[in-house]
Amino acid sequence: MKKIIIPILLGLSLIAVSCQSRLDIPQKGVIGEETFYSSDADAEALLANMYVSCFGGHGIAGTEGIYNNQLMLFNYSADDVLAAGGDAEDHGDFRVFDEFRYDNYNGPLNNLYSGYANSIFTANLIISHFTNENSAGEEPAFTSAYTNQCVAEARVFRAYMHMMEALAWNTPCIVDRLLDPSEFPQQAGSQKEVLDWVIAECEKALASNALPKRNGPSDADATARMTRGFAQFVAGKAAMFNNDPATARKYLGALISEGDYKLVDSKDYWKLFHAAGDGNSEVIFAPNFIEDPNFTSNGWGSGTPIQRGRWMVADVLCWRTDALASTPTVCSNLPGSGGGWNGGAIQQDFAKKFVEHDGKSPRRLATFLTEDEFLFEMDWSGSAVNDGTLAEKKADPARGIKSTTGVYSHDKYFEWKNMVWHNIPRIVAGADAANYTGDDLPSLGANSNTHNLTIARYAEALLLYAEACIGADEAAGLKALNEVQARSGSGKISTSLTFQDVMDEKQYELWFEGARFHDLVRWAAQGKVNLDQVFNQTGFHDRIPVVTDEFFANGAKEHKLSVSYVKAHYSPFQVGKHEYFPFPHEVKVGNPELKDVLGWASLNE
Repeated sequence: MKKIIIPILLGLSLIAVSCQSRLDIPQKGVIGEETFYSSDADAEALLANMYVSCFGGHGIAGTEGIYNNQLMLFNYSADDVLAAGGDAEDHGDFRVFDEFRYDNYNGPLNNLYSGYANSIFTANLIISHFTNENSAGEEPAFTSAYTNQCVAEARVFRAYMHMMEALAWNTPCIVDRLLDPSEFPQQAGSQKEVLDWVIAECEKALASNALPKRNGPSDADATARMTRGFAQFVAGKAAMFNNDPATARKYLGALISEGDYKLVDSKDYWKLFHAAGDGNSEVIFAPNFIEDPNFTSNGWGSGTPIQRGRWMVADVLCWRTDALASTPTVCSNLPGSGGGWNGGAIQQDFAKKFVEHDGKSPRRLATFLTEDEFLFEMDWSGSAVNDGTLAEKKADPARGIKSTTGVYSHDKYFEWKNMVWHNIPRIVAGADAANYTGDDLPSLGANSNTHNLTIARYAEALLLYAEACIGADEAAGLKALNEVQARSGSGKISTSLTFQDVMDEKQYELWFEGARFHDLVRWAAQGKVNLDQVFNQTGFHDRIPVVTDEFFANGAKEHKLSVSYVKAHYSPFQVGKHEYFPFPHEVKVGNPELKDVLGWASLNE
């Protein structure tokens, strides 16, 4: 993919008018507000600033500390992901979302909210200065065809951020302009009010005919910005959460029929989650990582690479390498004695179901490995028998789990969908593995993931559309569902359009992509699933697996994995509360008019 380099607005200083004449002196190197918003170049700088907000410490594709807020909090809240880590206490600030023990003082929760709020602000800088949508209703000092495009892109960007806030907090504030210093953001009265506004904003952007449009499935550059296709996706997804499938069919159907997106081939499925697939035919939007060796300040010490590459998420989402006999070749460049930290394990009951459904499909192999694949079909950096016989591998002391206490929160399944691949594994890429470089760029360090984090891809659009067609245009919905099923390589093709098939296929296809938890909440509100049954009655938090290797733990002659179980520090999911997050304490201090909803309402006292 061609990396799109846009001038970055590093700072915009605005001159305040002072009543003290002795302070009223010219300032060198400062751009006055009254003259800044007056050219296409100014609009371009603001647009670049908006996209850069995706990669800030709290941004949707950025890293704060050792995690990406949106990736971790939404996926850890789902029923098919376990927090993992070194033990039950590890990574506690985001483990609590897996175990429903978080509160309004949680740091990652505050950072997630801050990321959305900052991105909305950067979009409003464009909209309020190049339209009359500002507190004073003033007409802009300058407009052009290009500023109209910038406004359209900002409108969709802002709509997406509001949609995600609504899915997370139910009734966030709708911030539709730059606010005066004395104003508080106004909280929406319902989630529907927010989603109605989101859909209307996308429609305004689409109706303006100013949005960039992807020029067919091979147009990689268009995947890194707000396009017509992404506006259709956001409007369609918002409509599904608004329980309005007819509107969803309108927008998602248009996205599909216009033909600008296409599922990648089965053999290339793995590329969707690695740098080799950046900008491919399936990506609807993925903020574009651009390496900037001069931009290194990230709060972790002078000269440390910027976290725009989801720095250290690579460590979190890698296997617990200090527990292994040697480092698997796929992640052999991970620096430091600790290596990977074992975050985000695939829940074992779902993994078994996935294997039963998909077998050795390209989709399943790109998502996680079974016991034999992990031990014997994958290369290990310390092994001399990677090309040897199965018998040699079974007795190889350079592979397997050497820790006699085992790997916490793992059954005999080893996820690697979102893991940084320093070396592309032969098990997924075959003979072509040597033709691809890994996900890290050497100048940023091996624990930086420079793959563009995908926010929306065509497979999700097809599955949303399939669901929207149930009971309406079932032939079109079945075609969309079958397209995803056929690409998976599972060999399972539905002959009729059912909710169960769509729900199951979506879980297989979009595991650890942030969709599952919000879908469960939506389906529960529609009476299609029981959240108490999903989270509490299955008992999976009472059966946290710990996997050991008999070769090391008990001196067996061959590698064989064994599993025991422990309990998590689990607080039961409370229906009517945990469907949404509480507003962060710091946010409510700043806006005392903001009120929590449902079971969190006691925090309003």
